Amino acid sequence: MSEAKEQKGRRPEPSTSSDKLGLEEIVHLANRIGLEYATAKRDAERLELLKPTVRSRVTIRLDDGSLTEAKLRRLTETDPEYVEFIEKLAQAKGESERLRIRYESYKNLFEAKRSLLSYQKAEMKLL
Repeated sequence: MSEAKEQKGRRPEPSTSSDKLGLEEIVHLANRIGLEYATAKRDAERLELLKPTVRSRVTIRLDDGSLTEAKLRRLTETDPEYVEFIEKLAQAKGESERLRIRYESYKNLFEAKRSLLSYQKAEMKLL
């Protein structure tokens, strides 16, 4: 898939540098991305649950009673409607995974900044 297709539908990344973000800003970003991730995951899971339904619908449409099970399965799995559905499912899973990674990154950034602030406070007490 081309880079242009992968960028389609994505929101632009925040322009602020992660080292300039405060803890509260990171929490807000993580919350927003987390909610987007939950929605994307729900959509991907819904499509996964519909996969047998779409396959069955295509199989019923193609079955004229004269085809063997193996040939009917091959025809079903290469049918444009089913292939389009599989591509949509893969795209939804990819988007869900992309958002999960961003969410985890913000969580990790929050923990790292919190640890750094704790270290700096302890360092200040020693001076």
